[in-house]
Amino acid sequence: MALSDARDYVLAVESNKHEAAQIAKATAQKLESRQITLIDVVQSLGEYINDGDDKIRTRAISYLVAVISSLPAKFLSRQQIQVLCQFLCDRIEDGGALDGLAKLQSLDRFTNDMAQMVVRAIFEHFADLQTRNQAGRYRVLQLVNELLDRHRKAVRNMGDESLVGITQLVAGEKDPRNLMLIFSMLRVLMVEWDISGHVEMMFDSVYAYFPITFRPPPNDPYGITAQDLKDRLRDCLASTALFAPHTFPNMLDRLDSTSNTVKKDVLQTLAACAINYAPATMSQYSITLWDAVKFEVLQAQEPDLAEEALLVLGGIAKCLSTDAYGLTNSALLQYLKPINKECLEHLQEPASRQAKASGSILKAISSASIQAFEIVIKAIGPALFTIYQSAQGLVQQRAVLEIANQLFEASIEVYGSWAALSPKNPGGRENLMGEFKDKFVAIYSQALMGTVKEEVSFRLTAANGLLLISKMRSMLSDDEIGLFVQYFDDVVLKEESYGRDELKKRAMAALAEISHFKPGLISDITFPAFLARLPDSEEDAQSEQYNPVLEGLAEISVEKDLQGTLMRRLLNKVDLLFKSSQGTAFPYTCSILGTILFVLNRAATVSQFPLDAYYDRVVVGLSQRATEARGGALTNEPVLDLLGRIMNLIIRHSAADKIQMAAENIYLLFRTDTSTGGTAEISALLEPPTLALLSTWLLAATPRNTHSSVLNKAQIPRIIEDLISFASKSSSHAITQCCLLQVALYVNKHVETADLDYIDALLAKRLLALKDEPMGETECLEFSVRLTFLLIKALILRLAPNTNQYLTSLVDLLDERQYPKEVSRKAAMGFATILSSDDVLSKKNAVQIRLLAPQRVFQTLTPLISEKFKVSTSPSEKENYLIALSGVLASVPSDIVMPELPTLLPLLLQSLDVTDQVVKIATLETLAVVISNNPSALEESGHIPALAKRLIRVATFAKSNSPKPGGTVEAVPSANLPATRRLAARCLALLPKYVSSTGTRANPLLGLKREVLHGLTGVLDDPKRDVRKEAVDARAAWLRGVDDITDDDV
Repeated sequence: MALSDARDYVLAVESNKHEAAQIAKATAQKLESRQITLIDVVQSLGEYINDGDDKIRTRAISYLVAVISSLPAKFLSRQQIQVLCQFLCDRIEDGGALDGLAKLQSLDRFTNDMAQMVVRAIFEHFADLQTRNQAGRYRVLQLVNELLDRHRKAVRNMGDESLVGITQLVAGEKDPRNLMLIFSMLRVLMVEWDISGHVEMMFDSVYAYFPITFRPPPNDPYGITAQDLKDRLRDCLASTALFAPHTFPNMLDRLDSTSNTVKKDVLQTLAACAINYAPATMSQYSITLWDAVKFEVLQAQEPDLAEEALLVLGGIAKCLSTDAYGLTNSALLQYLKPINKECLEHLQEPASRQAKASGSILKAISSASIQAFEIVIKAIGPALFTIYQSAQGLVQQRAVLEIANQLFEASIEVYGSWAALSPKNPGGRENLMGEFKDKFVAIYSQALMGTVKEEVSFRLTAANGLLLISKMRSMLSDDEIGLFVQYFDDVVLKEESYGRDELKKRAMAALAEISHFKPGLISDITFPAFLARLPDSEEDAQSEQYNPVLEGLAEISVEKDLQGTLMRRLLNKVDLLFKSSQGTAFPYTCSILGTILFVLNRAATVSQFPLDAYYDRVVVGLSQRATEARGGALTNEPVLDLLGRIMNLIIRHSAADKIQMAAENIYLLFRTDTSTGGTAEISALLEPPTLALLSTWLLAATPRNTHSSVLNKAQIPRIIEDLISFASKSSSHAITQCCLLQVALYVNKHVETADLDYIDALLAKRLLALKDEPMGETECLEFSVRLTFLLIKALILRLAPNTNQYLTSLVDLLDERQYPKEVSRKAAMGFATILSSDDVLSKKNAVQIRLLAPQRVFQTLTPLISEKFKVSTSPSEKENYLIALSGVLASVPSDIVMPELPTLLPLLLQSLDVTDQVVKIATLETLAVVISNNPSALEESGHIPALAKRLIRVATFAKSNSPKPGGTVEAVPSANLPATRRLAARCLALLPKYVSSTGTRANPLLGLKREVLHGLTGVLDDPKRDVRKEAVDARAAWLRGVDDITDDDV
């Protein structure tokens, strides 16, 4: 029975692997049921295992391995595993034996003796490993790695036998996949074996690969990079301090290389050694390493190399710091003495490049530990004051302050700041910088406040230093930090603007940072100073004065307590303005409300603070005041829009009972006189009419499935009718739009799918009315079009059942045979609103916006518009279709657009001939995406020549003339906006970047090169600099990216 199974497997394994696997599985089941024995299985292989054909022997071994693999993990006894292990070790070179041994070693009953047997068999049979193919070598190495992973103790007990054997086994390997395994195994040997008798051999086994110059082939399936190999190799070289006599001399020799890549590898290896080698070892080489590495910083040619060198110097200091506690003549001190001395010599000329580099060195070593910082500051601190006093001019003084700032940063890193303790100072050791604080404060204060405003860079350095000093934990008292706060306040509030106001911005950022750890100082000092600059009335307000103050207050009010203080004071100011301000424009009030909105939005979204605390005062109180107002700021549309946004934000981040209360007061607006209640008409409740802005934002904040009298299923149709009637009679665009948005909110959020018949009837009525000319007395054409589009937008976003029908009806509006021309033109412009973002109809307001809505809109409208465009014979109608298409494309993600390019490209090209600038801009933005993301579709379409010529025409300024190839002159028909011309030039620049020749065809741009370059000469004279810049880039791209046969001048 076993003999027939073996024969069947050997015959089937090459032609039908699945059948062979089933045979092996069946044999394993027979073993489990005791129908046959393991000896029977082995004996059944007799005639095949001794066959002279390697392939036959491999099939036989693979049969045995397949059977073993199909057995339960604990089925085989230890004795059986021993027999199988010996059997496979004797035939280890036959195919499949390695897989069998890998399976056996994974079993729990596999012993240490067996593991050593396998290792010895590998050493005996694979001494010539490098003569075998890559896959074969990898399988051997994988087995060794598995043995090291699972049976490390047994292999380690072999001592030098396994150490030397594995090292010699892997010698000479070059394949990156194999090397990743080898480096891992060798590192285990270096760390866990006693290599003291074989240090040079182990070092040479890995150093032979330094530096790594591997470049992965294209589309490498294994994903191994040169950096992966470098990291593994570096881990080996830095694994043991026994390598130090070999690593450091060899690395320092390599540091003289002309290759920056090699230098970087050397420096990274030295840094790794500094981290891993023992302090006793590093102390022997620290001065030598300093002498070699310092030039990479002091004479830096590449910033990256300087950074790596600094990591080496800091790593050495950190390593030596572990043995430096309480020692007056420690290795750390011996290492830092020459560094401090040389850096001080360079600092005598503070403005030199070496002085700046010395500051970086001092920061790197002093950041290593408290011991290192104290050694450095004792040597350098007093000297800095002397150098500063003797400095000639502000340039040198600024250089000294910049070096001091680097020491301040190191101090914060090792001692900690007010915001966080440093892990390098677990004992809370006192900052040695405190001995020099008074002198530093005096110098920096004088530099900031006693220097003329024109010396911006000097004062910026001083401002940075004062902030750093204030951040040092327990360094300064609150009074001293308060003095710095006053300095920054004065810079922001009292100094006149200069240049780009860099100092004001830095002072403001410093106040914001101080507010995190000393909010009380900001509340007590900065707030009063800033708020005193805010006037109490619109008449006294000037935007250039109050805008910086409000921006500053918003920036520094991040902490919860500060935010609460600011909100109270700004709301008090708003109350005062609402009482006193009269007129028609309220920019100051709007600025304060905008600041409140910004602060609350940041609190809710970033800090996750609840906003219930402001509900009664803002939502309830100001709503009531708005219902009573008959003039002033509370009847101003921009003011009420901002106030509504604030209320919306507060409601959305309040408790459920507050939200319910708001839902009951969407139109009542918390009136104290509620005699009319919810039965009153909208026109009566929205008096004055500007209250519609507030009610819109309250309705938007109301979640779906909220129950209130207004949201009652029976009430919604009446409310919608009232809103439409109210909106149609309003002369204010903002009020009309708010009422229409309310209708859209009801349709999207509060009308169930089963109740949409009423909305469908309303839409049908409106569409029918649009066909009649003239329109009714109380409604205008534009209003009806806007209402239609907003209704359909609300339905489409929720993907209502009749979505396709709604979209088709919109396309029908463009048909001048069905609707008046004025309707078609207005409708064409409306397509841009279907998917455009809207602050009211947004997800944050719980509006139903399905993920597939953009895709449905695009896939429905594109073929409809394309087909209608083709059959249309009216020029104005064709233009309407192009305008509608551009409006849709402006809001659809590019990954949805790309599959439809063959249909769209002809329409996009014709859109460039439309006079409407909005259409052109939308089209050009779409074309830029097409060129960048799918140039092949553009090439296959054959439209590149037509596109290039149109782009030249659009990019050319109107007053210039564009010569035709035949020599005649054609005047540009109409002026394009600068934004349009700039985008056209950008598209021209993108063409050579993404469209190029392939192996089978020439570059399609080649025949256009002369014409395009000639056309761009006119664009280079454009009056707008942005357009000229794009034209320069485009010309350079065509000259470099399109290889010409004859390189004639144009």
